[in-house]
Amino acid sequence: MKARAKQDEEDVRRLREFAEFADFSDDDLRRLVRAAHRTSTSAPWPLIHEQTPSDACFILLSGSASVYLGRDRVAELSPGEVIGESALRQGKLRSATVTTTGPAEVLRIGREDFAQLLDEIPALRGTVDDTVARHTSGTPATE
Repeated sequence: MKARAKQDEEDVRRLREFAEFADFSDDDLRRLVRAAHRTSTSAPWPLIHEQTPSDACFILLSGSASVYLGRDRVAELSPGEVIGESALRQGKLRSATVTTTGPAEVLRIGREDFAQLLDEIPALRGTVDDTVARHTSGTPATE
């Protein structure tokens, strides 16, 4: 139990370093981290597959991820990015495939937890709205 609490606090500290989470209180970040499932990978790993139902979104803690439309790589994502939020929020199929490019750490937030967090954490709604606007303003989608 103490190991989980220690890891959660480390993840809160890491999220605090990203501009996307600047408006979050420490309590907001703790709620976000507690609702998430943390995953580490040592090699490329697909997070999202194009044209599949949306069941979760991700926050990239470390490493990078590539966004593909079909076989074409259209974007590179860096730590702090929220990935897959738009399709999840709208209940649509994924519009792209997103795969980590090597070692990475991500927080996975399931659909129900995400909906609840959006209701409870105004800063999360703002971050998601900003991310969606960025992804739809000419930058390729990462849903």
